Amino acid sequence: MAQDTLQALTSLPRRLLFREKQLEDVLMLLKEGSSFAVRGSFGTGKTTLIRMALSRTMLSHVFIECMYCRTSQCIRRRVDPRVLNVLDDYSLARRTPELVFFVAGLPRKILVVHPGFAGEELGGMKIIEMPPYTKEEIERILVERVVELGLRVSDEQVEACAYKGYRAGGNVRVALLCLAGYL
Repeated sequence: MAQDTLQALTSLPRRLLFREKQLEDVLMLLKEGSSFAVRGSFGTGKTTLIRMALSRTMLSHVFIECMYCRTSQCIRRRVDPRVLNVLDDYSLARRTPELVFFVAGLPRKILVVHPGFAGEELGGMKIIEMPPYTKEEIERILVERVVELGLRVSDEQVEACAYKGYRAGGNVRVALLCLAGYL
């Protein structure tokens, strides 16, 4: 399979199916200048939601991937207190008391976190919940991507990948990578 097909399959979608209400809420919070958190399991659209919402605004922002930038020192180097700071997968960062204090004090931030995260950095922020996708929702997302990209896969392959994503906790990323394996 060509790398560009995999990239297209896993890139920002044209629209965010089954997350329209969350997108509407995020756009309103961005317009208000509020800090907030987006919480959900892996593959439930948290990062996609934020990237899509930011692509619809003219907001200056810094996007920090805490999966790769996990230490207080790394995060502090990347933060710009003059703009909106997005800390993606923040619950994977090594949260020292220094980092907790620093992040809690950021004037504008979006924290992308996983279930069970209840750190003091949230400090009363609104939390947008991202529930796991159902098998049917995953299947519709896959079908839309297949049609949009003109991919040649069978209905059975789409169903199998949707089931695999559902069994992985409603994880559409697992389903998309499964589908890529058939190409």
